[in-house]
Amino acid sequence: MNDQTKTRADYFRLMNMNGASHVYREAIRHGVLDAIAKQPKSASDIAASCGTLEEPTNLLLEVLGTLGLVQHRDRVFTLTPLAAMLISGGYREIGDPYWGHLPSYLKTGKPITAMDSVTQSETHYQKQAAALGWMLAPAAGAAAIHLRSDGNNNNLNILDIGAGSAIWSLTLASHDDTSTVTAVDWPAVLPIAVNTAQQLGIENQLSTSPGNYHEVDLGADTYDLTIMGNVTHLETPASNQSLFKKVYAALKNKGRIVILDIFPGDPQGDINRTLYALGLALRTEQGHVYTPEALVALLKAEGFIQTSLTNLQVPPHTVGMLVAHKK
Repeated sequence: MNDQTKTRADYFRLMNMNGASHVYREAIRHGVLDAIAKQPKSASDIAASCGTLEEPTNLLLEVLGTLGLVQHRDRVFTLTPLAAMLISGGYREIGDPYWGHLPSYLKTGKPITAMDSVTQSETHYQKQAAALGWMLAPAAGAAAIHLRSDGNNNNLNILDIGAGSAIWSLTLASHDDTSTVTAVDWPAVLPIAVNTAQQLGIENQLSTSPGNYHEVDLGADTYDLTIMGNVTHLETPASNQSLFKKVYAALKNKGRIVILDIFPGDPQGDINRTLYALGLALRTEQGHVYTPEALVALLKAEGFIQTSLTNLQVPPHTVGMLVAHKK
């Protein structure tokens, strides 16, 4: 691709992103998606329900279709699973409360909230854990396949720190009915992990340990594998190192720590990754997207060896898996 071709491609991409965001917001503001949430409707019925004109509404619906939000058959429109998820949960505004804080953040460097604080974390992740589990299910599947490729992944005792939906650990355990998962997270969040286990049909393989994962006793020489999924970016270097120290003690000899987080490496995820890093700064006090090299240095300082990084080349094309071994 020559420079002019790339320039044009980038132009159309930016214009389309901007236009799509406006279309989505107007669809929400006028109640277009809500109008068909309970019952399929024609464009004329949607327009009548929303107080809009039929032809403009029809054009808007066509764009919503290309965005994967509505579908139609014989000109009767229904929501896609994506739209149903968005309008029924905390992602209805697709991050607008955070992005609306961007002008202030650029001037002050202060976030709008502190999702990483002890006082706020439980409330925020109780609302978001299920949606995050849905988003990351493909990456969890890819991670499980890769982890099992070494042929030594049966009868595992798995520790999941900051488990959330526990999608990472439970997806791995679902491949082997002799493996078990201990999920550590806030009391209000752990029911979401239980629900994930029920959906996978492995609720008998899950146990929970409620509390602040910095304070919960993880034991010693107990686990074959510890998963930290979307945790390191919420911690300072010092608190990450403290967690790695606890994990090292909790692992059996030759046990593994698996860190799943936002890492560079897959060009398809560059826009997702850079927006994620900025969004993280908007909603946390100490959130930071670490390089693999920075985390490897902290792991080695606690005695971990044989580190390896794998990019999980599935949506959202931002997640990498950093694995290290206890001596």
